[in-house]
Amino acid sequence: MKQRLVGALVLVSGGVVLWSILFTGPAAYKVDRNTQIPPAPEMEEPAPVAPQRPSHIAEVEPEKPLPEPPVPDIAAASVGEPEEPAPEPEPKAEEPPQPAAKAPIVNDSTGVANAWIVQVASFSNESNAKKLKERLQAKGYKAYVKAAPTKSGKVLQRVFVGPELKKAVAERQKKEIEEAFKLKALLHEFEP
Repeated sequence: MKQRLVGALVLVSGGVVLWSILFTGPAAYKVDRNTQIPPAPEMEEPAPVAPQRPSHIAEVEPEKPLPEPPVPDIAAASVGEPEEPAPEPEPKAEEPPQPAAKAPIVNDSTGVANAWIVQVASFSNESNAKKLKERLQAKGYKAYVKAAPTKSGKVLQRVFVGPELKKAVAERQKKEIEEAFKLKALLHEFEP
């Protein structure tokens, strides 16, 4: 008897749910139309103020245009009047000839211009490499650290400066770094 009562209760509750779904339709959701945002405050538009010239700044006079150079009379020159000889320019002190700037040669395999880098040091400890990089950057050098695995499986942290397109600039930096930091640096071709 208990099982019949439980079964009847399940059927009645299922019928109530089914009745509400079939005959009442979807529930209408109420939208709260009252806003909690206050209305925009009314503000007065400021009165326009005319610009005023500062009294402590002196008036600047406009620059006068330079006089135009005289234009030779073409008609008079064609008639056969003798021209006045142009004054010869004063000879300048001879300057040593400057070597022509060569365009950087581009490596065909990588498509990157050939450049030079200075290897300042190698460390097994990454923090030491970072400290040296920061000291170099503080001196104005373009320094960076690059990890390099060795044949034994150990990874060294190498500190580099550069790259520079001109080998002479890289050599000068190498010499400056060796003198400033009291160490022996190496010059390498840059490999991206």
